Amino acid sequence: MESVAALVAKELERWGASAVEEKIFGTGDPEWIGETVGRFCKDQLDSKTTEALFYRSSVGSVIGVRLSSGIDVVVKVYQERWETSFLGAMQSVQRHLGRRGFPCPTPLLAARPLMPGRPNLVTAETWLSDPGMTVPTGPRARRASAAGLARQIDGCRDIPQLSGLENHPLRLSVGELYPEPHSPLFDFDATADSAEWIDEFATQAARQRECADEPPVAAHTDWSARNVRVGDEAVVAVYDWDSMGFVRESAAVGQAAATWSVTSEPGGSEFPSVFQIAAFIRDYESAADHLFTDAQWQAAGATATAVLSYTARCEHALAMTGRARPDQRGARARLKQDGKALLDLHRTLGSS
Repeated sequence: MESVAALVAKELERWGASAVEEKIFGTGDPEWIGETVGRFCKDQLDSKTTEALFYRSSVGSVIGVRLSSGIDVVVKVYQERWETSFLGAMQSVQRHLGRRGFPCPTPLLAARPLMPGRPNLVTAETWLSDPGMTVPTGPRARRASAAGLARQIDGCRDIPQLSGLENHPLRLSVGELYPEPHSPLFDFDATADSAEWIDEFATQAARQRECADEPPVAAHTDWSARNVRVGDEAVVAVYDWDSMGFVRESAAVGQAAATWSVTSEPGGSEFPSVFQIAAFIRDYESAADHLFTDAQWQAAGATATAVLSYTARCEHALAMTGRARPDQRGARARLKQDGKALLDLHRTLGSS
């Protein structure tokens, strides 16, 4: 049995940096982090931690622990920009969809401070059994993923009072080309050299992705294989619910189409081709039982381009700072190959 501290140490060694932990906990010391998580569970969940199941850090720090009460829970600690109103709306979505049989974790604790003196919020939820992160391939898996997204979006259409989702911490500010990077590992300003070609694609995508006149929907905006587990016929588990947001339907689908088969782990960093992206959108249309307009196809293609541009900038930042794995170039490769075709998706592979 491993401790939280041991798993934190492994994650820090994997990335060669503790920037996320320092942002959240105020330190990168694994022992201190382990003690803090244990104290939180004892104080807020009335149970000691007996075993650490996993630890990951990216947008936040996510810790799976087994408690002395016999249950497994997931504790997530957020950066300061994650606010109570947003996290409360997120948990409302989880409860609503869970009651309808959607495969998502159930919230156990409303967001609350990690500890006195630190503003970082923490949530806790049930451990939803993970069948394992794999790279889904082929039409059946693609149809299942697209149908799962359609089910999620449709299932949220009648949830009242979700205004907190409008203030997603990773939303794009007016006049900005990219949102603030999700992790302090990525400094776009300091790694701007040689990234001009990426920024040009992002600029063109920004001009096109708002073209569809459609009301926003509540959608999971990181519908990638990193967070979504796809079985033979359907989605079987969905994680990372702080990716919920109010966005145009075409934007949610375009982003998912560009990332649905990507895990960002070794062997899972290749992004779908423009033809596979178009096929995902058609699968979504079929599952949702309505066709996208030309404007929605254009917006979906532009959003896919924007997602690839943002991810390409993350890859570029890792490369510039010497932290990139050899395979962490998938978004840049896809953007170079298919960026122009994606911006023209509505004319070449869209509804017409």
